[in-house]
Amino acid sequence: MRWIAASFALCFAGCALLPPATANIDKVLPHFLDEDGRRSDGVGLLERDLYQLALRDEPDRISSIRFDIKWSGAGLDPKVTRLRLEVRGSKAGAEPIVIDHNATADILSTTWTPIFVPPTDYEKLGQMESWRVSLWEGDRQVAGHQSFLW
Repeated sequence: MRWIAASFALCFAGCALLPPATANIDKVLPHFLDEDGRRSDGVGLLERDLYQLALRDEPDRISSIRFDIKWSGAGLDPKVTRLRLEVRGSKAGAEPIVIDHNATADILSTTWTPIFVPPTDYEKLGQMESWRVSLWEGDRQVAGHQSFLW
């Protein structure tokens, strides 16, 4: 009986010693999308990068942007965890676009989450100038990553 009580005591003590919640945004990849919603015309990374360069050189072909966000959030409550994307554009007087996205993926490991900026919002924005991504647990920001010009 003492052995069982000691096991429970060790389990509870071990739970109390668990590290606190840690969160990180490791990488943010903004991808321009063409009229057909494609970010690449091939399957490889080289084709994707060359297509992105071609879209940057011809901004009239860009219809929208998709942000691929690599993040991790060990110990966060998945019910209240969300990613927030903020994008500033080149049009004078245009308000930044703010998109909140539920981060319902596997909280225990690193996850890639895509966030899509709708074409109507992208038109209001003009060309993208800067962006910021933040990870929130309820009303508390736990991680963030931003472009150089933010």
